[in-house]
Amino acid sequence: MKRILILLTIVSFASCSSNDDSGNVNTNEFEQIKTTLPQGEWKVSKLIDGQSDHTVDFESFVFSFNEDGTVVAQNDLFTENGSWVYDNTSSSSEELVLQFSETTPFDEINDDWDIVSESNSKIELQDISGGNGDIKLLTFTKL
Repeated sequence: MKRILILLTIVSFASCSSNDDSGNVNTNEFEQIKTTLPQGEWKVSKLIDGQSDHTVDFESFVFSFNEDGTVVAQNDLFTENGSWVYDNTSSSSEELVLQFSETTPFDEINDDWDIVSESNSKIELQDISGGNGDIKLLTFTKL
């Protein structure tokens, strides 16, 4: 009987896991971004990749995010089409996934960006770059 009790105790402790915390549960805190982005036009007010500031590369572009997941970036000379999606399936954060062609400078914003903050007038995003671990920051401001 004593052995059975010890065996049950060991099995009981082994079945408990310290990975059962709720830290990986998404709260959908930024789900409102799906309705915020399609309301109006936006500009890139910050794009920093590590030590490099690429904000000026986008200063003439106006971004229009559509409810169907498409996005159009345009200035007087050029139009770039892309797509966007709010993704809350990541175990670590809610993301805004932006996909454009690999045309410069749009290759700089093709990424799955972690959403840092979202309001009716500003969207702040960040990503940790692959190889060197630099932090990329991208901010859209409503016009």
